Amino acid sequence: WVQTLQLATKINILHHFHCLILTKITVTVTVTRTGALVRPVVSFSPNWATIAKNDSITLTCTVGPTAPLSQRYSWYRDNRRINGEERSFIIGKAEEKDSGNYQCQAGTSERSDPVRLSVTNDRVILQAPPSVYEGDPLTLRCYSPYTKAVHVTFYKDNVTISSSPTDSLTLGASVGMAGTYRCKAFKLTEFNYSSPYTSADTAITIQELFPRPQIRADKDGVQGGDVLTLSCHTALNPARGATQLQFAFYRNGHNVQGFSSSSNYTIQSARPQDSGNYTCDTAAPSVSVTKGSPGLSIHIHGEYNVPGGTLRDRRYTIENTIRLALAVCILLSGSLLSYCHINRELN
Repeated sequence: WVQTLQLATKINILHHFHCLILTKITVTVTVTRTGALVRPVVSFSPNWATIAKNDSITLTCTVGPTAPLSQRYSWYRDNRRINGEERSFIIGKAEEKDSGNYQCQAGTSERSDPVRLSVTNDRVILQAPPSVYEGDPLTLRCYSPYTKAVHVTFYKDNVTISSSPTDSLTLGASVGMAGTYRCKAFKLTEFNYSSPYTSADTAITIQELFPRPQIRADKDGVQGGDVLTLSCHTALNPARGATQLQFAFYRNGHNVQGFSSSSNYTIQSARPQDSGNYTCDTAAPSVSVTKGSPGLSIHIHGEYNVPGGTLRDRRYTIENTIRLALAVCILLSGSLLSYCHINRELN
């Protein structure tokens, strides 16, 4: 950052004329920002959004790899600062008053997005992760704080999705799995099973890992011989910024560039046969999520340019050369026949 300071001095001459002398002093100031440069993320361990009274849970503030190792952390519940300056915030014996939206701040970073923690005294609790993204394993647990839950039934939007002797269910998360979940379970007592208990409803949302990609061309009105670059545009959810994406391109449904880390496909010299409907796929192989773009119609206008002119120019040149060669052959043939005829008459 450069700041220029101007100092002005007036010198009066005979009280009639004056000149303005400008002195420029250039001051260079280097500003260094300490702390995390990205928004941190709050995670839970164990990874449940709802826990029972007296359970323990650890909240961790995760920042990017470039953040300083030694820095002060700040914790907030429902936008109010709470005690804690370490990367991890531990609730050793949860009470219902510990329920709330938790955020953290690392150094001078922005605050994290809020993550909801609920503490309940219910007899049976449906536990699910606080944040679920496409492709994640979605684990549900029908939890009884003091005795084991058995013969568990899980429901989504009032429809049975699983009946199991165990208290857990793991599914592969997709956006279509968002909904209202609950569970019903028997509690194992000393001598027998209890009457069934049903948990409270839990709304589960599945966050997009990345939106559907869009395919774009770097120019309109593509002419033959032009360099054309198509790009596949999408954006990772910031909370999953470390996920690796790969891209593939298709023309009329046929693959023209396989999956790679490049989001661009370049045609170095466009030809009429390169015209067609182009699409691209974006994939996150680590979580088996793939999405395709809408189509983009590309039409190559005009003739295909080659060294020495267009194909039409080259075709005309070849045709004219052939015509000239034929004309020369005919002329030579006629001359040869005339020579032979004259020579025969002379003999």
